[in-house]
Order: sequence, then C-alpha cells, then structure tokens
Amino acid sequence: MKLLVFEYSSVCLDDNLVFEGFHMLRGLLNDLEHVSFFDTYFLIDEKLDVFSYENCKSICLDCELFEWLDTYINQFDYCLFVAPEDNLIQYRLTSLLEEKNIKILCPDSRASFVCSSKYLTYNNIPDDILKINTLKMKRDSVDLNKIEEDFKYNFIIKPDDRTSSDLIYHITNKDEFESVLNVYSDNNINTILIQEYLSGESVSVSVVCYEDDVNCISVNSQMIKSENNCLEYIGCTSPIEHDYKTELYDISKRIIKEVPGLKGFVGIDYIIHDKKIYFVEINSRITTPFIILQEKCNENLTENIIKTIHNKKTEKITFNGKGKFIKTNNISK
Repeated sequence: MKLLVFEYSSVCLDDNLVFEGFHMLRGLLNDLEHVSFFDTYFLIDEKLDVFSYENCKSICLDCELFEWLDTYINQFDYCLFVAPEDNLIQYRLTSLLEEKNIKILCPDSRASFVCSSKYLTYNNIPDDILKINTLKMKRDSVDLNKIEEDFKYNFIIKPDDRTSSDLIYHITNKDEFESVLNVYSDNNINTILIQEYLSGESVSVSVVCYEDDVNCISVNSQMIKSENNCLEYIGCTSPIEHDYKTELYDISKRIIKEVPGLKGFVGIDYIIHDKKIYFVEINSRITTPFIILQEKCNENLTENIIKTIHNKKTEKITFNGKGKFIKTNNISK
C-alpha cells in the first residue's frame, strides 16, 4: 500500500507556519520510517528537501499543490497531511482526496469545514460548555456602538478563518481597533470575531480519536507573546501535569463528539480564567505539541494514529517525559 504524506507549508513555503510545519513533517517521517506496512512518499519543496530516509521517499513538488494532487494522487492508497484551516485550505484538500476515493488518515471534510470557522465551531458546541462572549462581524460593516457597549474597548479581535495565532490583537481603544481593521483589509480578511478579553492561562489538549472513541493524550502549555497589542503563539511545553487535567479531558471528549468526522490527531485550545475553563477553538489537524509528543512517546505515535483510524478504535499512548518547543527561524534536519 502506498501512503502520501505532506505538510502544507513545507510544499507551499508559508512563511508564518513553515518552521513548525517542517518539524511536524520530520516527526511524521521519523515514525513512518519504522512502519513497514506502507510504502511511504512525501511531498516537499526542493528548497527544504534535506531529509534522508531509507524507507520514506521524497517527491519535490514542481507545480501548484492542488494541480499535482489532482494529477497524481490516484497513484496512492492513503494520504496523511497537515494543512491550515485558512481560507478553507484543509477542507478543499480533504474534499479533493475524498472525491478521488483516497483513504484519509486525518479528519474528514465535514469536520474540516466546521473547524475552518471559529464561529461555526462555537455554534456546534453545547451551551453548557463555557465559551468566550463572541461577536461576529464583517470588516467593512462593523458596529462601533455595539462593540463599545458590549466590550468597553477591552477585547480580542481575530480573523474567523485563520489558523494558529495569526493576526490576533488585544484592543484597548478605538484607534487600535481602526488600525487593526486596516491590517485586516491589507490581508483580505473579511470576517472578524470580537471576543471578551479574559486574562488567564492558555492551554491545549491533544487528542487521538476516531469520532466518538476519544483518547486525550496530553495537556500542553501555550506560550503567548504580546507585543504592540499583537498576540503571538511562540511555543509550548508538553505533556504537562495540570490541576484541571480531569476536567479538561472530560470537556475535550464532549467537544470531539459534537463535531462529526474528527479522527486522528486533534488539538483543542482553552483559557483558564478565574478558575473556570473556557473553550477557544478546535484545530482539526496535527498541531505543534505533536513535535514533542512524537519524540517522547513510548509507542510509535504516528503508527498509533493510523491504527486508530484504520481500526476505528483508540489504543494506549504513554510518554517518557516532557519537552519544550520554541518557534525560531532556524530550519535544520
């Protein structure tokens, strides 16, 4: 059986994600090198073709990704990929693979579509799970009076359909708000979310699942840098012990079961504010903690993910310590 693996920023050179993406791809390939039931191939931009494996073979992308997949994907039986939710990229890739009858080792198009919009995800989660007070607006028709009345110029503004912590700001006055709207205009961001600002601890939960069968494998810290009102995710520590681990796992299992089509590795973000757990978003894909968890796993984590999807049943996963991952601009093998 032939397996194709790719990570979006490693073939499209997305500057915002390429460092994390490169290391996610490396983690997947390090595991797949020891998985004998696949002939594994991976797509890579020629500038990043620095991997050397005996059993995983590289394919340098020589055209646009969707064009390549449309032409060549039928040569493969399975596909495992990592891609951002931005502008429905993950959803479009998943839909293309489904149309070609390729077996996908990650969330399907139903889950990808829901998770491509933070606001749509919120609407799929039960009301008894705490969520941050959120207002959705079009950038070119914002209601300044309502914003001032509801949020008192102490709020978070973020795109509805962007991945990671890209272009998220803490707004404290009208001038800052108008400046960010200009930034969003320059970046073609049309739908925005206004959210109540909650100070507190940012954490995530990593999950391996097949729809209703959910194995929460770790709680992860999130390191957030604030500079000029811009909030940026810069790394994590994983896995960590946490006083709210039981509650975080229970909530995560409920959330996963509310979004049909979630399978494989999934990340869920939270803020713990005033001793309460607030749901932030679902990342329906492999996320940054995977980079550490793959290294610290007593099992072959990627093989475990594949078996979970193939057998429609989760398996035990344990770790032999914790690690830290910090974003830099240095990409090396």
